Amino acid sequence: MVIHAYWDTSCVLKLYCEEKDSAGYLRRIAGSPDPVCSSVLLAAELAFAFHQKEHRGEIREGASTILYEKFLGDVDSGRFLLIPMGDDVRKEARRIAGVCYGVDPPILLRTLDGLHLASATLAGCREILTTDDRMQKATRLLGKTVGD
Repeated sequence: MVIHAYWDTSCVLKLYCEEKDSAGYLRRIAGSPDPVCSSVLLAAELAFAFHQKEHRGEIREGASTILYEKFLGDVDSGRFLLIPMGDDVRKEARRIAGVCYGVDPPILLRTLDGLHLASATLAGCREILTTDDRMQKATRLLGKTVGD
């Protein structure tokens, strides 16, 4: 199976928590037969993001647990394809760090974003869906398309 798009946590979060631009991401996933491709990091990042939203009062009390269980159900159903972390991802992330920090001005990519981009690269994804500015710049530098 060829997966064309890789979803960063910033975009997956919009599938579970209503944000101003959630509708576009929900339409995109509804119109695609492909599973949502992301790193196994997504599971941990979503757990924190759901709790942060609950703590800030953006979602009701107890919703973080409900949303996380819904996400796990979607993973179990095959709606998500989570790329495992291994030496291949670590090596690719190191290469990407060299590329991003080797340009002038450097792209100050964070560790988890680099691991996401490494996972996307190894999965053969040509498009990265992300709302993060640094990750968008790095995506373009790596010759991939930034999705919206």
